[in-house]
Amino acid sequence: MEWRIESDSPLGCHIVLLTPEFAAGSPLGLPVSERHAKKGTVTPFFRNGDEVRLWLTAGIGPEGEVQPEHIRQAMGEAGRMALKEGWEEVAVHLPELPLPADALGRAVVEGLVLGTYRFDRYRSDPQTQRLRRVDVLRGTRESESLFAGIRRGEADAAGTCLARDLANEPANHLRPDLLASRVQEHFSGTPVEVSVYGGVKLERMDLQGLTAVGKGSRYGPRLIEMRYTGDSSKPLIALVGKGVTFDSGGISLKTQRDISDMRMDMAGAAAVIGALDVIAKLRLPVHVVGMVPAAENLPGAHSMLPGDIIRYANGTTVQVANTDAEGRLILADGLILAGKRGARTVIDIATLTGACAAALGPKIAGVFGDEGLRKLLQEVGEEVGDRVWPMPLVEEYESLLDSDYADLKNISEGPYAGAITAALFLKRFVPTGVAWAHIDMAGPMDTPKAKGYLPAGATGFGVRLLAEAVNRLASA
Repeated sequence: MEWRIESDSPLGCHIVLLTPEFAAGSPLGLPVSERHAKKGTVTPFFRNGDEVRLWLTAGIGPEGEVQPEHIRQAMGEAGRMALKEGWEEVAVHLPELPLPADALGRAVVEGLVLGTYRFDRYRSDPQTQRLRRVDVLRGTRESESLFAGIRRGEADAAGTCLARDLANEPANHLRPDLLASRVQEHFSGTPVEVSVYGGVKLERMDLQGLTAVGKGSRYGPRLIEMRYTGDSSKPLIALVGKGVTFDSGGISLKTQRDISDMRMDMAGAAAVIGALDVIAKLRLPVHVVGMVPAAENLPGAHSMLPGDIIRYANGTTVQVANTDAEGRLILADGLILAGKRGARTVIDIATLTGACAAALGPKIAGVFGDEGLRKLLQEVGEEVGDRVWPMPLVEEYESLLDSDYADLKNISEGPYAGAITAALFLKRFVPTGVAWAHIDMAGPMDTPKAKGYLPAGATGFGVRLLAEAVNRLASA
């Protein structure tokens, strides 16, 4: 997609971001009113004899209340309508808003690119129409700042689309080894160094949880490690993403009628991969390592069984009470390994519990861990649109993980506090002295229908959140 900053544009389709204040002045001679400026409202206008064939007004609400998220939502809706009407080149009119030019440009790009994303490579008649050129009409804004925002938005959107592609991919096209190959191919020739470990190497690295979870599949597990060194003097930050490329539940088999979305049980891994992509594209001065323990959780002759014992590298023993609580078993390996690599801060992200999705719904992820990291992630999430809500780690609930013959079990007693006890389980594997946060993104993993800048399918949640959080942590 080609982006231009112009003072005027000859293109035939124009998108107008509309506030009630802008609407009151009848902008560009359009017959608009306050109702057209309501958030989420996109209205087409056609005028005979006009050089502009189609005008699309996209409401963003009152001028003083507009946030970048409102612009992203409006641009996503307007972009899809422009494509539906057959336009591949559009111009965007920006009203005067109390937002920095770079934040405005970034939001416009993210909304338009992410809102028009499609995953249709397996359809017999995939749509070939794509937005190919966008003219951003700068108004009174300084071009250099607006251009910087556009470049940041391009990087954010590219990393998020990468995560969406990976999470949407059917399991038979993304086994653990294929995921590793995709990551190696994607980062070839970039500043990101990729190492992949499998087979006996996993045993030598003492990654017992990953090995146990992957035993049931003929496609063996992998540990994918991605390292980016933009500034080696900065403390190492580790991002750990759950990479279960398909989760059948294992021996504790899932019973739902359609579990196709369990191919997305690696959306946490996709978020980490996408975040590394953003960081590398922007050449951020950070020091970060991404860890993706990848496995299929399937029943088979060699599968781990309920009642099995896993002894981790830190000496902790775990009773596998339920094989469908496998995500925490592989994340535990990632947390231990992050400590061995010298990370001073670790953030893990996973589609971990239905309990968190039930508590917070499909729009917000839960964040557990150190208070400072929780506050930072909540602040960043509000800004970039990947919203998280701080959740408690209730020490009194630790006894719910007690085992009769191991240090702890991988599920809790009873139906309560499942997201909290899962986080408490992970806490047992956080190295001493390391700052830690855990993001449970089971709710916002995907969406059933297109709205705003989220198309149906995987959302790419967490990419922009992690990339910006790493940037701020390194700058602190």
